[in-house]
Amino acid sequence: MNKDAILATIIGFVIGLCIAGLVLLGPKLAKYLPKISIHLPTISLTKPKASPTPTPNQKPFSLTIDSPIAESIESDSDLLVSGTTTGGSTVVIQGNTNDSVTGATKDGKYAGKITLVEGENDITVTSYNKKDHAAQTVKVYYTQEQF
Repeated sequence: MNKDAILATIIGFVIGLCIAGLVLLGPKLAKYLPKISIHLPTISLTKPKASPTPTPNQKPFSLTIDSPIAESIESDSDLLVSGTTTGGSTVVIQGNTNDSVTGATKDGKYAGKITLVEGENDITVTSYNKKDHAAQTVKVYYTQEQF
């Protein structure tokens, strides 16, 4: 045999021993390797069953301020604050210098005027009814400058 054939046989034998060693000793050595886990999202092909929920008799108590927009700049010192809440509630609008008390209509609309001071104004609207209350605050800036 020539040298190339002997060298190829030896290299093949060494590679075969390595593969046989990995097959036989690999599971024992795998215990000592760090655990790696990959969490893949699962896709459900079945629709989830809808559970029946009881229908509440009333809408949850809520309050929103539609006007003014938060962080807005106003050029008039008299400001109309309006929004929606639970129908029939009493609404208190608090500004930096004065307050306004008004009632919400049956459909929940309310409106009231307050006076702004130069600079930053925090306006807090609180809605009350017999059982609950809710409050929301917006920040408005007032300047006499015309844009």
